Amino acid sequence: MTASVRLLAVDPHELITWGLRSALTQQPWVERCLQANDLPQANRLAARYTPHVILVDGTLADGAEFHDLQEASPASRLVVMTERPSVPARLLHTVRACGFVSKSWGIEDIVAAVRLAGLGLGLAPPELSGDVPRLTMREEQVLTMIAKGETNDQIALDLKLSPNTIKQHASSAYRKLDAHNRTEAVRRAQFHGLIT
Repeated sequence: MTASVRLLAVDPHELITWGLRSALTQQPWVERCLQANDLPQANRLAARYTPHVILVDGTLADGAEFHDLQEASPASRLVVMTERPSVPARLLHTVRACGFVSKSWGIEDIVAAVRLAGLGLGLAPPELSGDVPRLTMREEQVLTMIAKGETNDQIALDLKLSPNTIKQHASSAYRKLDAHNRTEAVRRAQFHGLIT
């Protein structure tokens, strides 16, 4: 795979941007990962390198300097980084972000989310209007276990159900969340606060 995605990580804490850069530059699909610790520096880098994806700390995602960042590289897909497990849909809509990542997620999940953004896919449900999908209690339970990394067979064993039944619950949840895979379903369920 050819390296083709340019990234910019913006966070006031150098350790965060350094860690992101360190993890992301190891990915074969990453052409370059820039880092900035404030918005003026991010604006200069965005204008010069036109990153495909900009990860920006949620505390910086407002005000005139943030608007300047969006203007410096209007085609960039914005991903908000937050310490919370989810963010309100209206915040993502207001800042025109394609989604969010939580700093509490594992680095593999953050890398996967950035990859989705780099591919032009949304990390948040397409309906940013705030409508929350309704999952059954069993669908929420299955998604929670998927989020913990359990396989369908492990979940079936834990819940004393057949793997086929677990697959049906998971598929139903995917449909309701308009998700195409496990990772996307978990992220969307977390986004809506359906699971933690």
